[in-house]
Amino acid sequence: MALVQALDAESAGDRLDVSVAPVSAGTIKVTLRVSADHAVRLARRARVAEMSQGAYVSALLDGDCPVPLPESHDAAVQALRGSTDHLAVLGADLNAFVRLFGHLPNAELQPYRASVVSVAEDVRKHLALASALIAEVRAARRGRR
Repeated sequence: MALVQALDAESAGDRLDVSVAPVSAGTIKVTLRVSADHAVRLARRARVAEMSQGAYVSALLDGDCPVPLPESHDAAVQALRGSTDHLAVLGADLNAFVRLFGHLPNAELQPYRASVVSVAEDVRKHLALASALIAEVRAARRGRR
């Protein structure tokens, strides 16, 4: 937070404006001189947030305060992935069942057919949302490295 405050003060005009040549896209190496205590705290906080130290400092400079992932994060992602896999299998079974219903001419089956189609649509919607969430979580974790 001190780094962010210092940079905010600098951008407010508390320091002389120093021109820096534009740097091409990509990353560059920067060396920071800090106390041993600060170095240990930086390393620890970056590790807890599952980020490299460079990504952690970059996030601070962008005004973000990276929070550590909860210990149960990986277990929750695995549970979501497993549940989504099970629902995908259920969805395939429901679709096969709907196709089977389509071959039966009995009008008495129509309410059941509509119910199964509705459940199959709900499963598809859930799978789309869960897949998007899993993709976001993966992208966020990759961005933390």
